[in-house]
Amino acid sequence: MITRKKSCEKGRTIVEMIAYISVLITLTASFAALVRRGFYKYESSTIQQELTDLKKAIATSYTADGNYDNVKLNDLCVNRVGPRPLVPARSCKKKNNVEVCECASQSGRHTFGGSVNIGPSDCKGTGNTSCETFFIEFKNVPKDICIQLGSKSWDTMEGSDLDHMEVNDTSWGWPDSPISTISGAQRLPAQIKDVSQACKDKSTLRWYFN
Repeated sequence: MITRKKSCEKGRTIVEMIAYISVLITLTASFAALVRRGFYKYESSTIQQELTDLKKAIATSYTADGNYDNVKLNDLCVNRVGPRPLVPARSCKKKNNVEVCECASQSGRHTFGGSVNIGPSDCKGTGNTSCETFFIEFKNVPKDICIQLGSKSWDTMEGSDLDHMEVNDTSWGWPDSPISTISGAQRLPAQIKDVSQACKDKSTLRWYFN
């Protein structure tokens, strides 16, 4: 009887240990999933802030020109203007006792690893002259993030306003924007359902600001 009781107790101990390990594994997996979700939300918020900060940096840097003929990522990099690490790193060296700085790349990287490009647009002259808007382009954006960015509500009075937008092959614009002449362009503000249809797994988004 004593031997049987000890065997039963030993059996219960093993079962309890297995149950404890199972619970521990479940809790660990749940915690890891929670951390991943939290980090993804952080990244989602970060990429939106990167876009907003980059837009402000460009508007502030070129507002004195009265146009956007000379918008270049290289200038923001050299002058250390714009959100990091979205704007490429710069390297400087002295030439004839004058410090000369250059960008490590001609395109930046957003939080999700895709390339970031900027430049003048809606130029009326040749050689990028009399450019009324500038563009910001984000490539390789995940679909759910694409929907968030494409549906973003832009505040006014920040130095520049959204003029028109492209999500992959779909375009949106205000009635009097240059893109309104393009066949099939939809009217801003973009609706979430329309942006959802335009977005895909690796999307390219372009915003044009005046």
